[in-house]
Amino acid sequence: MTRDKLVPGVKPALLVLLAALAFIGSLCLLPVTPAAAHTDSSHLFESVPEEITPSRLAEGIEFEMLDYDARLRLKNGSDKEVIVMGYEGEPYAKLAPDGTVSLNTLSPAYFLNQDRYATTPVEESADPKAPPRWEKQSDDGTLVWFDRRSHSMSDAVPEVVEDPAVTQAVRDYRIPLKVDGEPAELSGILYWTGQSNFPMGTVAGLLIATAMCAGLGFMGIEALHRADPEGQSDEVDPARPPDPV
Repeated sequence: MTRDKLVPGVKPALLVLLAALAFIGSLCLLPVTPAAAHTDSSHLFESVPEEITPSRLAEGIEFEMLDYDARLRLKNGSDKEVIVMGYEGEPYAKLAPDGTVSLNTLSPAYFLNQDRYATTPVEESADPKAPPRWEKQSDDGTLVWFDRRSHSMSDAVPEVVEDPAVTQAVRDYRIPLKVDGEPAELSGILYWTGQSNFPMGTVAGLLIATAMCAGLGFMGIEALHRADPEGQSDEVDPARPPDPV
């Protein structure tokens, strides 16, 4: 028996191809890990910033929430200095009229706002009572930051939510500001957006994996047909008369 007879009508190279396709197909069925699907937002909540008060200080200042409830974006297009206050009443960020954006490296919020869940340790040098030590971040007048006052620090269903499938308000929030030295605040509402008990994500993943594996199977069949289009093998058919000489 020669190497070409390992499987009648199939060359060793095709066997290698089919084995590779089978391996890739098996990868299609592996579950997606939480790390692979990680984002800055759980999408279980939506945070809606509503207004800056008093309104007379809000002119020229733009704000929005990014990625459902992940990070706030504040842009100072006014001729006023805007200060975002930290969690202990200290200055955290400064947006100057000329577009310079700076962070106070002595503010505990400087460390806590590094990620959504405030996992960055606060260094011993932090002192909310000390005069600010400003560090320039940009000159485009825009601050984007995590603020635990405006989002949930957990993906668990809040205690105030009676039906997880129903969208409902969880709490109001207020972020203290100073605009040209005058007290102000950015206020908004955090919503629970509803959670279905049916695992649509899992079902969608299985459908995609099935389609991919089916496609790989067709590729293997096509490769077999190209190698032996008439399904012939090297074996001699005893019922077939010999070819004339």
